[in-house]
This record gives sequence, C-alpha cells and structure tokens, in this order.
Amino acid sequence: MPEILQHLVNHDPSDPSRRYAIHNPLGPSFFQLTLSSANKAEIFAEALSELDKNQSQTSTIVKNLQKWNTEAASRFGLRSTSTVLSTPFRLIYPNCDLHSFEETGLYVRQFLAISYCWHSPDFLSEGYKKHDIWPVKKSIVDAVLAEKDHPRVGIWMDQICIEQSSALDKQLSIAAMDIIYRSCMRMVVLFEDVLLTEQEIQLVQKYDISQRPYNDGWKFESREIETFASFYEKVNAARWWSRAWCFHEMGVHRPWSERRQTDHRFNATFILCGPNDTTLKMKWTNLILLMSLAMHVLPNAQIWWKGQATVSGMIKPEDQGNGWSGSIMARHNAISTTGCSVLQDRISILVNLCGLGLAYKGPPLDTEEELLYLISLLALAAGDLYPLSMMDSQSTMLKEKPTWISKHEVNDTTIPGYKIGTMEGIHRVEEEEIELDMLFLDAPWRSIKEKDLRPTYDIFPYTITTTYPARKRPEVEGRVASNHAHSDAEYDIPRRRFLAGCILNGDMFTGRIWEQIKRDVVGPNYNAGYNEDLSPNPAFRSAAKVFLAHLVPVSTLLGIVHPSPSTLDDATLFLTWLTDYRSMYYIGYRIFRVPCTMRWDSAFITSLTVNEHFHDGPDREIQVAVPTHLLKKSCMPLRVWILRPAKDDQVKEKWRIVAKALLLGEPDLLTEAAQSAGKPGAKVILRERTVVGG
Repeated sequence: MPEILQHLVNHDPSDPSRRYAIHNPLGPSFFQLTLSSANKAEIFAEALSELDKNQSQTSTIVKNLQKWNTEAASRFGLRSTSTVLSTPFRLIYPNCDLHSFEETGLYVRQFLAISYCWHSPDFLSEGYKKHDIWPVKKSIVDAVLAEKDHPRVGIWMDQICIEQSSALDKQLSIAAMDIIYRSCMRMVVLFEDVLLTEQEIQLVQKYDISQRPYNDGWKFESREIETFASFYEKVNAARWWSRAWCFHEMGVHRPWSERRQTDHRFNATFILCGPNDTTLKMKWTNLILLMSLAMHVLPNAQIWWKGQATVSGMIKPEDQGNGWSGSIMARHNAISTTGCSVLQDRISILVNLCGLGLAYKGPPLDTEEELLYLISLLALAAGDLYPLSMMDSQSTMLKEKPTWISKHEVNDTTIPGYKIGTMEGIHRVEEEEIELDMLFLDAPWRSIKEKDLRPTYDIFPYTITTTYPARKRPEVEGRVASNHAHSDAEYDIPRRRFLAGCILNGDMFTGRIWEQIKRDVVGPNYNAGYNEDLSPNPAFRSAAKVFLAHLVPVSTLLGIVHPSPSTLDDATLFLTWLTDYRSMYYIGYRIFRVPCTMRWDSAFITSLTVNEHFHDGPDREIQVAVPTHLLKKSCMPLRVWILRPAKDDQVKEKWRIVAKALLLGEPDLLTEAAQSAGKPGAKVILRERTVVGG
C-alpha cells in the first residue's frame, strides 16, 4: 500500500478535529469507512433540519401520551440530531477507490443507499451464489458499483453496514433509517426476482424518457402490447413492493420530489435481471411512466398499481406550510398491507415516515391488536383523529378483553391530513377504555317513511340513473362503470330517502348540508386525481326546478320568488352529486333525522356500521353521541358513536360502542349545547369525561 494511503488508514480517530473516517478492511476486495460525527452532520444536514423542525410536534405528542397513559408513553424515546449523530454510520467501497481520498482525507460527500428484499428460503432459485461480502450475486454487485458517479461515493447496505450481532447497533440504526435514505445521493432498488426477456428489455429501452419524450403519453405498437403486459405483471409482482421496510425506504427517500425527479443524478435507480445473468437499469421516473400506462392499454389492469401506495398520507406542500401533517393512520393502513417479520418494526417504520422525533424502545408486540392500539394512541396524541372514527362489524378483543378501539372495514390510505392540537377533550386512553368529552344528541331518531318519498317521484319519475365521473383519460371511464357492481334499482330507494329527508328538513338544512359536502367531499375528493371536476348534469336541470319548488315553494303572497340561475345551477349540481355512484358512501341505505336544537333543527345520521352488540338490549337504551373533537371537522369519517350502557359495576356510568355512523348537515352543536344547557327540551347535552369501552 502506498505510504500516503497507509497514512490515511492509520489516521488517529482521537485527533481533535475528529473530521475523518475510520478505515476497516472488508475481505480482499473492499473496505469500510466509519464516518465521524462532523462528516455525518454534513451529509445528513437537510434531513436533520427536518427532524429538528418537528421537535415541537414531538413534544406535544409526548405530553399527550404522558397525560393519558404513562406506561404507553414509556415505550417511546426521543430522537434528535444528537442521537442520530451518535449512531454508527458506515459505508463500503472497493479497494481501488481508496486512492481517491489522497487529497481530501477520509471524508465523504455522497453515498448511495441500497433498497432490497432480504432473502428467504423460497425467494430465490436453487444455486444462488452470493458475491464476496455482499448478500447478493455478482452481476447485481457489478451493477451497483457502476452506479457510483465518483470513487468517493460510498455505498450503504444494511446487512453490511449495520453490526448484525449488536442489538444496540440495530436499534440505533433503525431509529436513523429515515435520515439515511433521505440523505443519500440516490437510492438503488434491487428487483432480484424480476427476470425480463430480451423483448421486454428492448421495450424498456425504447420507451425511455431520455430517448423518447413522453408528452401526452407513449403509444405502443399493437405487437408491443403483449410484451408490455408481461413486463407490467412481472414488475407489479415484485416482492419488494410487499415488504414494509422497502415501503419505508421508498417513502422516506421521496423519489417523487422535484429535485429527485428532475435531476438524473438524484433519481432512484431500479436494477432488474435479464437473460444470462445480465441486468437492466431503469430510473424511477421512467418506471412510473411505463407502469401508469397499464390502465390505459391493458383491459384487465387495475387503476392503481402497487408503487402508488408509497404516496399514502402525503399532503400538498402548501398545506404543510399551513401547519397540516399527512395522516398517520393513512400511512399505517398502507404499511399494514405489507409484510414485516417483526411486528413492532411497523411502529418504527411509521414514526420514520411521519418524521417524528420518536423511537420505539418498548417490548416486542404479540398481536396485531396491540399494534393497532399503540398506533391509534400515537395518532391521537399527534392530533390525527381518525382512530375515533374506525369501526368494524366485529368488536375487537385486546389481550382477551373488550377494547374501545376498533379495526376498520377498509384500510383507507386516502385519509385527509390533520393539524396538531392540544387534545384537551381526551383525558385518559387505556387498552380497555377511553375517557373523553362527548356531546349527546338526546332526541329520538326519525326514519324516512315510505309516504315521505312521494315528492321525489315528482323530481325523478323513474328509477334514478347513476352518474359516472368524467375522467381526464376517457379510455378509463368504461372500466369504472364495468367495475361498479350495483344496479340503479338497488340505489334508487336510498337516494330517494336522502332527497326526501332534505325536503322534510327544509331549505336551510339542505343549504347547510350541501355546503358541507362541497367543502369536505366534492372539493378534496371528487375533483381530484384522474377525475374531471364534478359539474352539473344538464339533463337534471328540469328535475332541479321541481326539487327547488318542493324545497321552497314559490309564493307571491310571501314574497318568495323564482330561484336565480345560480341557485338552479347549484341545485342541478346537488342532484348530479346525489346520483354519482361515489356518493352512496354518504347517502347510505338508511337515513335518520335527529333533532339537535330546541327549534327542532335536524341533522342526518347515515351509513351505520354496527357490531354484534347493537341488539344487546332494548332500543330505549341506545344513546347517540359525538366526541367533541369530531365536531366542526370533516363530515367524511364516522363521527357519531352509537352507545349502550356497559354492564360494569365498578364504573357508575360507562358506555360501550355498538355502532358508528356519519353525521351530516349539523348546525353548531357546541353553541347549541351551551345556550340550551339546563333548559327543558334541550336536544344536545355536553358530558365531560365520558367513559367508553368495547
């Protein structure tokens, strides 16, 4: 070894500058550098700055956890710049790169991070041979090394760079994993189980954005469709998409960010296998463009492919700037569809994806229910209220006891973001029960009777036909209609009940519920993604006139005039929304009108999800309540709790959840509760510190 290189590798780590890395040989062909704190601080600077920005949010979470449940709070430790910089960080190089450090010393500027699936017995073919110190074969190693743009660019791969025999090294590295993948110059993804044919490789090389501009989309030749279908199926079936840690690495790396998408140097590289032990490289941008074409050219392809799940819980930058955070529960729901051999690792993955200054240090978890409880508690402590709205037809048991927390029928990955709050209305959260402030709607439900439907036949004389959303890509519209399983006849009566309820409740209620739906539902959901904005269906204009006539009868005597064109347009849009197949989630199959003011102003309760305890007793026992934290919030989640008295001798007044439902069109219930408190005939009652179990 030349003398100057000998000087580098013998560098004294106790030097006061503490600037340079420590050199360690790894076999005959590679060496490892353990970076100094100063070096880590520089290459992690941007990611550490983000972590520091979230310290206020982290502090609020910790305070809420300690207030509600000290045992659960003790399972989380704080992580900060100092904890990350104290975590060992090692990079690997081929020996031939050591000379490049002659002038700079052992100081690193950039590194690549490898993302791949750990091998299982059934993952790879018999006779698979790992190369040298690497856990992958030589052709993959060669492709990875070729990704280095400069000899001083290091490579980080967990099995080599984390001390596998040290539990502490693993724990510290897991807590810093988001910093590592966010800070790397480029992520390199290994699709070892994707074996392409020569025809598929030629297709990928032909439809490359660097060679062929995308413009409004690539148009395949007819003979290429079959080849593309095969390529799509292989990539979509890659095991990498289904592993929780791979999902984490993609999520924290953010390959969709502007800098990573527009600059070739920072754009993630995917390495796929070809015939005769060859490899093919694809950039992330090219991969997503190709995969997204499937729904336009393959008749049986899903609208969503697996790679799109990585954006779960993301929010717009402008919303983030206004204090919003991406939903914790949306990310959890996405993670829960992936595989993870260590259950509590999902908490670490979630914390990292959300950028929280926390690290899980608690005991191992035994069941999915324990995991759901802890993550729900963490979400509530941050201000994500979605756990209060989750409901399933089967109640949940936690450690063989009923619990207030519920699974949800659908793992929704599109849950809106949240703003961090003090959560003063929640006082205690334990495994079996939660103590919180609730507003009870102390009035009987009113269902929509058959006679109430008569005016709706003036509006829609025949079966109400379903409206399908217009798509930005017209070729997708037919697929949406064909995937829709329910007939117009099945939806006809529920739609009429909703319409009749609006007429019965009057124009003020209808105006209020429509403004709520436009704000919470149409704007952020219907007018997004692949859909064109919801617009009035001209065919419903005559029906809208009849609807308005029933809602506000024209009267010269009372000075009620014909509706203005803008009002008529809005009524037409309302009927268009009513007939949209997506609106059935809000309409439900049963509508209940619940009086909620002393003036008998009502709200709608729809879309009930009940569990097996719903019929455990007389109907007169049932109470309707809304957690105060869910008031003045989006109408999309299930905000109404349907309660029965719990059979518990130890607590004077304790309730159990037997159903949840949507609350639509409500007035200001908190103001009503304050103004009607103590008065006879009050329809809403605020009850603080209500104890609710499962």
